[in-house]
Amino acid sequence: MNVTLIAILMVLVIVLAAFQKRIPMYLVLMLIPILAALFLGYSLTDISTSIMGKLNETMASAGFLLLFALIYFNLLMETGMFETIVNVMIKPFGSRMNVVILIILTTVLSLLCALTAQISVTYLIIFPILLPLYKKLKLNREYCFILCQTALAVMMWLPWSPAIVNVSVVLGCEATELSVAASQAAVCMVPGILFQWIYMAWRHKKDTGSLFLTVDGASEAAAEEAQEEKKKLVRPKLFWPNLLVFLILMVGLLKFGIPAYLLFMIGTAYMILVNYPKDFGPLLERAGKQFMGLFLFMIGISIYLAVFTDMGMVNALGEAIAGSFPDFLARYMHIILLAVCVVCIRYVPNRVFTMLYPVLVATGAQYGFLGMAMIAPFIINLTLATGSTPLNPPNFLGCSLLEIDANHYFGTAVRIQSITNLIAIATAVIMGIMPI
Repeated sequence: MNVTLIAILMVLVIVLAAFQKRIPMYLVLMLIPILAALFLGYSLTDISTSIMGKLNETMASAGFLLLFALIYFNLLMETGMFETIVNVMIKPFGSRMNVVILIILTTVLSLLCALTAQISVTYLIIFPILLPLYKKLKLNREYCFILCQTALAVMMWLPWSPAIVNVSVVLGCEATELSVAASQAAVCMVPGILFQWIYMAWRHKKDTGSLFLTVDGASEAAAEEAQEEKKKLVRPKLFWPNLLVFLILMVGLLKFGIPAYLLFMIGTAYMILVNYPKDFGPLLERAGKQFMGLFLFMIGISIYLAVFTDMGMVNALGEAIAGSFPDFLARYMHIILLAVCVVCIRYVPNRVFTMLYPVLVATGAQYGFLGMAMIAPFIINLTLATGSTPLNPPNFLGCSLLEIDANHYFGTAVRIQSITNLIAIATAVIMGIMPI
């Protein structure tokens, strides 16, 4: 059967299933791609081999990291270490601390951490620190993820970022040269960040009636009761040892490049032996239940990506997209594809877009467009888009650290990031950074 047709039908069925919400999404991601592969004539043995290869790849890159990071940070949260850090952070603001300051602070801290150009590392540093503050001010924690992802997108212009390195290989140019072009596209994301600040502050005030901390009597009593229960697990006397171990793990991750799963495995052992030698059972059980749901999603995602990438669907869909542009729209192909990237990447692997780069460069050359000028905005905006898709395993790590529902977050993120993406494109066109 036609590979392109099967790919389109597979994506449509998955999208419809996501809106229906009658069947668990991980089951849809497991079953529909296997049926699609069978329709294409692949045997169960071929499908199984492909799936196991992708599943091993996913577990190696994100699965084990997610497991041990989830346990480690769950235990570390219980000690009260991050609450102590947050109290120190907000002390200079006093009564002036509000949602607007927190929103801006999230972006600034994320930009600083994003200097590593490592997405998972940035999540691991930023989210545990800011989570208690978001809870205190009752600000939607999904906003924390969106703001952080936007900051990561801005910093993808760095010459050592994976996006720059990978695309420079595709284009056959120097990473530093491509970095300069991407830095100009990164500047165009600034108006989008301002939009996010204004929207999030406005939305919070509309929902709660205030930009400041407000607590009603009932919720205050419930919070005090929960706090009393939590005090049993708080370890104030171990604050400095816990902080020292946390910093050592971060240095090992950032400076020495030690595998993250190994570091957090060691961190988990420390937390159990030193902080909770008698109380670890219920805490590990809670983290285990949380991981199981995410693990099922990772299996579904691995099956979906295996079928999509190994069964020729990526190339077929990419060729179909490139061939569907009539001559009068070919000049604007790069702008149109970039404009829809956030919505598309929600359900389609971003490799569909990256494999189109040579086509975009060749098409743009007909109109006198420089290849790097056309592709540079994709490096920034595609990073933004990968923050709102279940096809990117690190997103589940971020959702776990922020204690938010992944599916609900993806829906919120797609809407806000789509507008941010369009604002960045408009800015790039107005500033003459994106050729038209």
